[in-house]
Amino acid sequence: MGKKIVLNCSTSSIPEGVDFIQNTLKEYKLSSKEAAKTVLSAEEVLAKLVSNATDASEQIKIEIGGIFGNIEIKFTAKGKVFSASDIEKQFIFDQEDDEANDALQNLVNKILGDNLRISNSKGLNTVVLTVKQSHFAGLIYTLIALVLGIATGLIMQTALPAEVSKGISTNLFIPVYTIFMNALKLIVAPLVFFSIAASIADFGDIKALGRIAVKIVVMYVITSLIAICVGLFSYQLFPIGNPSLADAVSAEAAADTLAKGESVNISIKDTLVGIVPSDIVTPFQKSEMLQIIFIALILGLSAAVLSKHFPVVRDMLSAFYAVFSKITTVLVGFIPLIVFCSMAKMMIAMDLKDLASVILWVPVIYFGDILMIIIYLLLLLFLAGLNPIIFLSKYYPAMAAAFTFASSNAALPTSIKQCDEMGVSPKVYSFSLPLGATINMDGSCIALIISALFFAKIFNIEVTGGVLLSLFISIMVLSLGSPGVPGGNLVCIALLVPQIGIPAEAISLIMGLYPIMGMMQTCANVTGDAVVTTIVAKHEKLMDLEKYRS
Repeated sequence: MGKKIVLNCSTSSIPEGVDFIQNTLKEYKLSSKEAAKTVLSAEEVLAKLVSNATDASEQIKIEIGGIFGNIEIKFTAKGKVFSASDIEKQFIFDQEDDEANDALQNLVNKILGDNLRISNSKGLNTVVLTVKQSHFAGLIYTLIALVLGIATGLIMQTALPAEVSKGISTNLFIPVYTIFMNALKLIVAPLVFFSIAASIADFGDIKALGRIAVKIVVMYVITSLIAICVGLFSYQLFPIGNPSLADAVSAEAAADTLAKGESVNISIKDTLVGIVPSDIVTPFQKSEMLQIIFIALILGLSAAVLSKHFPVVRDMLSAFYAVFSKITTVLVGFIPLIVFCSMAKMMIAMDLKDLASVILWVPVIYFGDILMIIIYLLLLLFLAGLNPIIFLSKYYPAMAAAFTFASSNAALPTSIKQCDEMGVSPKVYSFSLPLGATINMDGSCIALIISALFFAKIFNIEVTGGVLLSLFISIMVLSLGSPGVPGGNLVCIALLVPQIGIPAEAISLIMGLYPIMGMMQTCANVTGDAVVTTIVAKHEKLMDLEKYRS
């Protein structure tokens, strides 16, 4: 920590502690609002530490500081155990008026929020008050973990015997990564379900909800069409593909993916029919997001209609959403560790020879995805009048999560959290983000068109206007109903290329590089979801602009 002071554990020392905190915070150039809220909270913490002291001769130590732009105040003193709720009670005095009590409770929540952490070990109370959380601290930790993971994996692959490096990966990196991903899969379905149901139950105007839903779906279709055009432009700019690679196609290597593709029947009709489940359990067991969204819509609408007579139903949905949101917040804190394990295991498993054979396929798709992200930011600027730099500074944790996990569903909890921090109303993001994670696959559209043209050049297939039209239609259908299997977009490529005369086995050329490509592709997918969500929220006046700009 930066600066510190030691005080006597007495009421007379509280003003001295408050003055120390006030003067130190001035050096951090906080806004007057942030400083006032912090000082008020700190004063209550000091009062509680003094009242709970077992001996007046004890001391209170205050430390102020932080790293990577974070600012925290740490209080330590011996005394009886207490909790955050005990400090909250100091703010609130008894009122007969329920509305006054609710107003006071809301004020306390705004002042303290989740910024107070209290622990007691062997009679020593430790209180940590978060003053400011930097938007970039998490990014720095994640980037450090990313670089360390890649370096560790490469060193282990080149310096250690293959059996040793694979053993460490199998017994350490993969289990840690798998546990985290399982935890995410466990939380995603109930989080999406209660998020949507609670939001709709809270929505007073059902017609407005329908209007929002239509706007979201239309924008998702428009951005998908733009993405296909971006992919086509990227390939025209960098027309990769060497006919000599055709001899390297391996049917054996592609067998597993092709087997998955054979069991997948993708069409708009099947997608629409599949929205309505035959039972309530299977969608949660198989994480069928469209079906979960449908059930949540039905429950939320019913709760909204009955809320006047049975408000407890609406309150229960909100309570469950709060519980799963809290679990999600805890899981998100482990992302840097998971990034390290994910990168290390991937580098250990990667065949570096694959990297050299079709390496150009990856940067061309990355170029298209980055170009699409730039277009998103321009849409945000021109359609919503919002500063795209602020958007990036607040939404980057979700982009980093998507890049690491290469899964829109796995990145969904982080995306929901960051949209909330940007001031977007839950009434919008609780519906649009889960839907976007299912049907809005702009990064996938870019990868599909570039891959199809890449293979067309390798196999000397002439790309006429009719071929392009066929690709456009097929890619739109595939993006709406991509199969929910591991490496789903790889299966989509295997389903797409035979339509223009390319053997499905051609995917064996890119299988080794698919994990790297999939990371950026997913990053573009979730960024598109968030931008559409933010634009619609702004137009519907369901966005806290002050929170967005703060």
